[in-house]
Amino acid sequence: MKNAIIGVVGSGVMGGGIAQMFAENGFQTMVWDTKEEFAVKGVANIRKRLDKSVEKGKLSTSDAEEIKGRIKIVKDLNDLASADLVVEAVIEDIETKRAIFNRLEKVLRPLAVLGTNTSSLSVTELAQNLSNPGRFLGIHFFNPPTKLELVELITPHALNPEALERAKDILSACGKTTVTVKDSPGFIVNRLLLPFINEAAKLVDEGVASPEEIDKAMCLGALHPAGPLQVADLIGLDVCRHILETLSRSLGSQMYKPAKSIVDLVDAGKLGRKSGQGFHSYPKG
Repeated sequence: MKNAIIGVVGSGVMGGGIAQMFAENGFQTMVWDTKEEFAVKGVANIRKRLDKSVEKGKLSTSDAEEIKGRIKIVKDLNDLASADLVVEAVIEDIETKRAIFNRLEKVLRPLAVLGTNTSSLSVTELAQNLSNPGRFLGIHFFNPPTKLELVELITPHALNPEALERAKDILSACGKTTVTVKDSPGFIVNRLLLPFINEAAKLVDEGVASPEEIDKAMCLGALHPAGPLQVADLIGLDVCRHILETLSRSLGSQMYKPAKSIVDLVDAGKLGRKSGQGFHSYPKG
C-alpha cells in the first residue's frame, strides 16, 4: 500500500501531524487548507519538528529530507484527484466539513476513500448529503498522530466494507492499530476519557487538590502514564470543552457539562501545551 497517495485537508495541529505521520511512513502526501497561508505555515511546522528530531539524534538528516520531499502543498482541491485516501482535519464545524466533502466528491476517483478526523461530530450526519456515502468513514487519530498508535474507525451504516478494508490496509502500513466503532457520541476513547478529565477538573473547582497533586495521584495510584489534567493540556482545553459540550447535547446529560476551571481557562486563552499554559505551565523549549 506504500504506493497509495494520501491527501490531508487541514494543516493545523492534527492535520499537520497526520500529514507528517503518512510521510514518515513512506506515503506521498498532499496537503490542502482553506487558505494557502495556513498550509504553508502547517508544512513549515512539520519541517521544524523534523529538524528538531535531527538535532536530538532521533532522525538522520537524509531521512528528514526524504520525509519533507514526500509532503506537497496543493493550492486547489482539484489537485487531490489522484489521492487514494483523503483525511479531513479542519475545524469542528459540520457545515464547513460538509462543504469540503461536497467539493471533494466531484474530484475524487470512485474507489478513493474519504475520511473525517472529527472527534465529536456524528459521522452519519456528515455523510448525509454525499452521493457516494459508501466510501466515507471516521478516521479518528489521537494527538500526536506521529506517536500514538491507535486510530478509531467510525463506521456509518452506509459504509462499504471494501472501503473500510482499504483504510485499514493503509493505516496498518503506517504501524497503526485500529478499532472499529459504530457511530456514537464520543466514539470509544472520548466517551470514556472526557468524563474522567472533567471529574479531575471538578476536583480543582472544589479545591480538593491542585492539578499537580491530582495528576500525581492518578499516575502513582492508578498506573496512568500521565495524569488526566496533563492529558487535557495535551489535547487542548478548547478541544476538551467542545467535546464535552457536544457530548452533553448529544446524550442529554449534565454529567458532561464542562467544569468551571476548563471554561475559565479557555476563556482566558490558556488552552494547554499549545498556548504555554493550561492546568500546568509549559515554558518555551
